[in-house]
Amino acid sequence: MNRRFFLRSGGIALASIGVSLSAPSFLERALLAQTRDRLTGGRRKTLIAIFQRGAVDGLNMVVPHGERAYYDLRPAIAIPTPQPGNAEAALDLDGFFGLHPVLTPLKPLWDAKRLAIVNAVGSPDNTRSHFDAQDYME
Repeated sequence: MNRRFFLRSGGIALASIGVSLSAPSFLERALLAQTRDRLTGGRRKTLIAIFQRGAVDGLNMVVPHGERAYYDLRPAIAIPTPQPGNAEAALDLDGFFGLHPVLTPLKPLWDAKRLAIVNAVGSPDNTRSHFDAQDYME
């Protein structure tokens, strides 16, 4: 079953029983989504927020290759500065920051201005507890 089939079927089912308080709420939402898609041509802006639980090193994901201290303080794990032909080097974004090379599929989105990276942000939680901050964000 795909989204289009579900929406079409849900809309037909909703129309057959009429819009009333007794109609299942998922059918009402499907009809509203179908109407919205018709009005907007199916195009709308979407915000995707990714929250990862551990295992990612933010400084090696969005590499501050323009910051000498990054290389001085991480000599063994720093991602190399952007270099044409080096598959292990950072992908330059703006002359200062770059992406980890495994994030190469995101670079065209950045170039087309369809991707924004909001780096080094957090909550107002000042307990300095990783777990409290995680609970707050979730």
